Amino acid sequence: MRLLADVRSALRLLARSPAYVLTSVLVLALGIGANVAIFSVVDSVVLAPLPYPDASRLVFVWQKLVVLSDPLLGRSTVYHKNYVEWRKQNTVFDDMAAFAERTLDEAGREHPQHVSAGFASANLFPMLGVRARIGRTFTPEEERASQNRVAVIADPFFERRFHRDPQVLGQTVTLDGAVYTIIGVLPPRFHLPATREGLEQLKPDVWIPLSRLWSNAHEEDVAQVYVPARLKRNVSLAQARTEIAGIAARLAQADPELNKPWTATLFPFQVEDTAPTLHRALWVLLGTVGLLLLIACANLANLTLARAAQRSREMAVRLALGAKRSQLVWQLLLESFMVSVAGSAAGLLLGYWCIKLILALKPPDIQRPELIGLNLAVFAFAAGLALITTLLFGLAPAVSASRADLNTTLKACGGRATGARLRTRQFLIAAEVALALMLLSGAGLMIRSFQELVRTGIGFSTEHLITSDIALPSRDFPDAASQALFFQHLLDQAVHIPGVVSAGVIDNLPLHQISMRRFLIAGRPEPPSESIPAYDTARASPNYFDVIGLRLLAGRSFTDADLPRSDQDTNSVAVINQSMARQSFGGDNPIGQHLLEGNKRHSYEIVGIVCDYRALGVESSARPEIFVPSMRMDKASLIVRTSGPMEALSKSIQQLIWSFDRGIPESKFASMDSYLDEFQSQRKFNTLLLGIFAGLALVLAMIGIYSVLANLVTSRVREIGIRMAIGAAPAEIGRLILRQSLVPISIGLAAGLAGTLALGRFIEALLFHVHARDPLMLGLAIAVILLVSPVALMVPVRRATRIDCTAALHEE
Repeated sequence: MRLLADVRSALRLLARSPAYVLTSVLVLALGIGANVAIFSVVDSVVLAPLPYPDASRLVFVWQKLVVLSDPLLGRSTVYHKNYVEWRKQNTVFDDMAAFAERTLDEAGREHPQHVSAGFASANLFPMLGVRARIGRTFTPEEERASQNRVAVIADPFFERRFHRDPQVLGQTVTLDGAVYTIIGVLPPRFHLPATREGLEQLKPDVWIPLSRLWSNAHEEDVAQVYVPARLKRNVSLAQARTEIAGIAARLAQADPELNKPWTATLFPFQVEDTAPTLHRALWVLLGTVGLLLLIACANLANLTLARAAQRSREMAVRLALGAKRSQLVWQLLLESFMVSVAGSAAGLLLGYWCIKLILALKPPDIQRPELIGLNLAVFAFAAGLALITTLLFGLAPAVSASRADLNTTLKACGGRATGARLRTRQFLIAAEVALALMLLSGAGLMIRSFQELVRTGIGFSTEHLITSDIALPSRDFPDAASQALFFQHLLDQAVHIPGVVSAGVIDNLPLHQISMRRFLIAGRPEPPSESIPAYDTARASPNYFDVIGLRLLAGRSFTDADLPRSDQDTNSVAVINQSMARQSFGGDNPIGQHLLEGNKRHSYEIVGIVCDYRALGVESSARPEIFVPSMRMDKASLIVRTSGPMEALSKSIQQLIWSFDRGIPESKFASMDSYLDEFQSQRKFNTLLLGIFAGLALVLAMIGIYSVLANLVTSRVREIGIRMAIGAAPAEIGRLILRQSLVPISIGLAAGLAGTLALGRFIEALLFHVHARDPLMLGLAIAVILLVSPVALMVPVRRATRIDCTAALHEE
């Protein structure tokens, strides 16, 4: 009952100060809403376990080339033959599954459509805890019998292709000429875990049994699959890695031709699913909104101090009537808590809108974005913020008001400034300036970093380049000669389309995919077979370098005359990039030297050297690469340099492709700029959010400085009146207020600079070619605050200089 009475009293007292309550709730809503939105992302991506049963025991098992040390590129899919042996020989896994992904052509329309098809072992879905939303998944018998043509479809495909027809079970889908009967539909929120630290996310439209991946026993041996597994309880990652590497060593001895270059390793799902840089970026953003909330609390502390000063006589009267100081502290803290609760409720609403905005921005590298939202963890976080903010902005004013001297306060008018209050308010100014400087510096560094990213580029201009992946159906293009003829005719005709400047083809498009092959350098000592180095390799049309604008450094480029030599499959020519020349030949001239494939069946004479490009994005280093001239490809990327709009040219190029063969699946056109944006999008997203939060922090800090000074001038009206009565000029009054304001601002700048330098290591990993202690950005951040601060100081200082001393003293 006593608590209810105190709550009712707090509500009545707050109702008398609607401006204070409204301002406090709005400021808190801003700070808490930003924290709620970012925490919901952190909770979903970093803190919450993956949505699979016993997720902490789930791992991906990979083959790894012995010669590769890169932990990402070292993750290679597994030969099916090895997967079968791993299942038989291991003692560390409860279960081991396999799946693969291929692009198949769906028939039954005017033109075939590309469909992403997943090939799964029957135990994959039970391992991941997935049950069909409609129907069922595969049985072990259906996996083993390659003649069983059954399919389970994903929810997006169910909506796109069958419009959520409840009678979908029993209907068919035709993939690469084979008819599959639909037996189930997966739930909407099912996703495969990402792999390679979030770089790869497979999203098959249709799932069919794993045995459909191969058509003969030889293909079954070498088919490559992803292998998820569940560790037995009490088995550590180190134990599992040791055993799986031992099995790989035994397989290499039993079948050296297939397995000599390989070992095996494994990584937990949690490591595979997201990149460490994403985790760091999210923690930095959460720290950023935490600083924003501290600035908001500093503003509220000032408002609460001003309100407590105005109520000092009320507090003194209560003490005189016998109230205990602890009761006053409790009452004032309860009022602050009621404000915090209202601010948290408004913050949850604002946070909900912010989450919608964040999802609309399509944050990169975040898997399962539909799981981000308000949940119990987020509500608990908001409740915790309500308690913390109550203490941050309510405790000091409550204790200060309860410690007021009874006799002095009753004799004097309430609301006057004291030395303690002045120091407290100056501390608040310094704190807000320090926090704002830290956020501004961080945002400036991120902006500068993004500018460096754009300026560096990938090695060639991506503007006015559009691409399309073309897969030639084997029934119409059964051999290499027919494939080469198609691409030659396509390139010959494409350049006549209005708006097309030039066109080429390549099988491993930069920013899209890479392929590696092992090569030897002729005339040098041969390393052991498992140590033969692997290099990025691409087959390209002769004019490919001209299309993308890649500069030739030495020798010559490809010509049409090189294509017949390539078609002989014995001796051809190659162009290498600058990294390959530097890494493999040092100071020697590579031109005229020969490369041998790892199996020594094909040699390549090096005829040219081209500039590097970063095939895996701006932030990756250039990789050694070998280019060979060829158009004998069943799958390749058409790349076109244009002078017109992409949409119109895409339609014209698609019609040209269909003019040769209407059975070629519809192509998906994309600009090279869009591929580049995918690699830059995380930095763009981080920079945008950090810039928004830094801007809000600057505005809140300036509002805080203004309100502190405005309250300070109001509380010192009598003092200023006396000073002016005994001869002080308005300019002297202005200098006094300005001096007392600039001191805490200067202290805040010094503290903020020290904080920025101390916390720089946390943001260092998110920067590109920019140091966390970059003097230019630190200087600009300080300059921004120094330029904006006079705006906050102007009105209070002018008001102080225009006080009428007669009126001020008459009020006393």
